[in-house]
Amino acid sequence: MQSTSNGHTDIYFGTGDEHIARYTSGLTIHEEALLDGRWVGSYWVGSGFVQARKWLRWMQRGAHVPKQTAGLDLAAFYLEVDGQALHWGWELVRMDEEPASRPHCRHAVVELRSTLRPVTVQVHTEVDGTGLLARWLQITNTGDAPAALGDVWPLSGLLARVGMQGDWRQMLPEGTPLFEVGYMVERGHCNEGAFEWQPLPNTPLRLESREGTAGFGAPFFVVRNLATGEHYVGGLAWSGNWAIELTAETLNTSDAWLFARLGPVAPPPQRIIAPGETVTTPVAHIGLLQEDFDGTIQAWHKHLRQSVLRPPLPNRENLVTYNHWSYHEHEFTEENLLFEVDVAAEVGAELFIVDAGWYGNRGSEWGTTVGDWETGDRLPNGLEAVFDHAREKGLLCGLWVELESMGAASKLARDHPEWELTTYGSPTGLGRMDLTNPEAVAHLEQVAINLIERYKLDLFRLDHNTQAFEGGQVRREGYMENSLWRYYENVHGMYDRLRARFPHILMENCAGGGGRTDLGFMARFHHTQATDWQLAPRCVRIYNGQSIALPPERLDLKAGVGMAGDLRGDLDLIIRSCLFGHLCLIGLYPGPGQSNPQHLDRVRHHVNVYKEFLRPWLSNCRMYHHTPVLQGKEPRGWAVWELVAEDRSRAAVALFRLAGPADESYPLRLRGVDAGRRYRVTWDNSGESYVREGAALKQEGLLPRLARAMTSEVLLLEAVD
Repeated sequence: MQSTSNGHTDIYFGTGDEHIARYTSGLTIHEEALLDGRWVGSYWVGSGFVQARKWLRWMQRGAHVPKQTAGLDLAAFYLEVDGQALHWGWELVRMDEEPASRPHCRHAVVELRSTLRPVTVQVHTEVDGTGLLARWLQITNTGDAPAALGDVWPLSGLLARVGMQGDWRQMLPEGTPLFEVGYMVERGHCNEGAFEWQPLPNTPLRLESREGTAGFGAPFFVVRNLATGEHYVGGLAWSGNWAIELTAETLNTSDAWLFARLGPVAPPPQRIIAPGETVTTPVAHIGLLQEDFDGTIQAWHKHLRQSVLRPPLPNRENLVTYNHWSYHEHEFTEENLLFEVDVAAEVGAELFIVDAGWYGNRGSEWGTTVGDWETGDRLPNGLEAVFDHAREKGLLCGLWVELESMGAASKLARDHPEWELTTYGSPTGLGRMDLTNPEAVAHLEQVAINLIERYKLDLFRLDHNTQAFEGGQVRREGYMENSLWRYYENVHGMYDRLRARFPHILMENCAGGGGRTDLGFMARFHHTQATDWQLAPRCVRIYNGQSIALPPERLDLKAGVGMAGDLRGDLDLIIRSCLFGHLCLIGLYPGPGQSNPQHLDRVRHHVNVYKEFLRPWLSNCRMYHHTPVLQGKEPRGWAVWELVAEDRSRAAVALFRLAGPADESYPLRLRGVDAGRRYRVTWDNSGESYVREGAALKQEGLLPRLARAMTSEVLLLEAVD
């Protein structure tokens, strides 16, 4: 056993009359068992009590008789090989604990041998004390012929059985659903973060991406039990097409059931496994929390920070960045860039990024020439002079590339037509690269190495604007293998190697905005652009929802003239909509002699608030979503979020009055401050401050007033005792 400040962790194996594996993360316990050839999920609890064996006797029947489980499958994972379903027919090889990926984790391995196909599966589970666990499979072909991998669900089965010792229907008003699911209801470009709740029906609900990437939603869900108050939260670390299926059965019985399965999806075979080869599935993350919504999301954020996301770089955490893409976009000159460097330094930015269009010649479109990573007559002197000037101003330097694409007008496309993805026997013609090809991957990796070394980059900004949809087909071992699985094996591997080679470089993810915010990519990058659309009030909704699925400091938000961010709202709202993530400025005035001192003073004020007040504790903050659901592409009413330092010595509350008419005042009761402490409360709009008891802030609250639409307020709180 192990008990740490991160929470209790334990792994228990039972190998007597029953083969069981029990995983403990904080107060969350999940148990699985081998029952007559089936590896099944037995139960989840969030109270820390190991369930008594007498309450599990029904599993002996339920594992094999679908009538016992409303026709739902208890199997804890699922896969198909050569068209054969392998949800049964397993023999135990071993159950062991192995070294974990991070020091605070425990790592269990259950190895099973199939009696139906020449296949072994290692079921890997890590617990970290947060109430969540991570699950993935390693599948080995032990035969002498290639094996075709079809459907794969690395985590599946029972999440909840409600009403074993009573009728759950007596716990709710008539007509109230037992389960509700929260997820991103839109997946379109510039509609990220569209978090909403809906009742979970008695038919399977399938959340998915079909774009060939994780998409502009997120492979993420929360289910709440309205009768008992507990929450399930989960997500999938996969950058290709994915599905999360949630099934509730609440009809005609005092029992109620909740089942789930998470996995990558593509037309089979998803992967050809050579004899002796082992493939690793995406990682599923899931947990049961006896917490309210805020506590659940805080546990999710803690799990991601501790066990999934790339750790922050020392002394390079949450730097204020400045991106050149604004007034001139890709038709800029060296003179324009030098001017933008001066503006970045003038307002206190710390890192300057040259974005799309730095390659190619004047008049060329940035999207048609990606792949040719050399400056043309647009920048005849290259980028060295720009970056030298930035460093003289005390700025670090970053560069944008769209590494995995080749534009229609690029030399790369002309020289290597064989590197284009093939779909239904023909090239797509859309710049999609076939990165199942090792030669293409090696070329791109060398391009990245050359750019990083040539320009001595401090930040590598990766974009991705192509969509492979269902993926292409690549002939392999007599099959037409779908491209997505091997593509992301190779792409993830490439960025892993770049990370190892350049451990001190910041890696910034962007995929047409928020198109690849899945945990597979975020495990390899420090932060991600949240959206390509910073226009208020939608930008507030985007951050509000995105900061549920990801910790807030990992979201890159751009304030200024770019991505329509300057077109609505006052100056304070425009900056504050970006202030509580990874702050990036973009376009503050168009040229020398055109600045407005009043404007720049207020920008500098917000930059100082970010650097001096927020940044020191932002990366471990607890976030409280007072308004988790903001409905509609142009939301109305109020949006409120509260960020609190881990030790509760500081807090910040952002209040936005969005579009349209609304009450002028918002009744605010703080949730995260310490009731036993006193806080100095500063109203950022007026600069007024006073001291209040934490108990009064939580119980009596405050009544902030915003007299008109599209305005904002920020409250800054600091403990004074």
